[in-house]
Amino acid sequence: MIRNITVYLDTQQSHFHESIRCGFIVAEDDRGEETFHNDVLDSSEYHAIGELVDDIVGIFKVQRRRVLVAA
Repeated sequence: MIRNITVYLDTQQSHFHESIRCGFIVAEDDRGEETFHNDVLDSSEYHAIGELVDDIVGIFKVQRRRVLVAA
């Protein structure tokens, strides 16, 4: 079972973009083992962090408080 998810934002996009993209995701299970997910959201763009988190919650079936967004 997934305990925590850390979402790392894409830092390679232009500063002129007003959208947010996911770079990669790290899921940590109950045993502390980490799984890296590079292509879960492909290159979807979001206008708010909340939209990104909502998609992560839906995909991984976790509670919203389990998702951490790191820049």
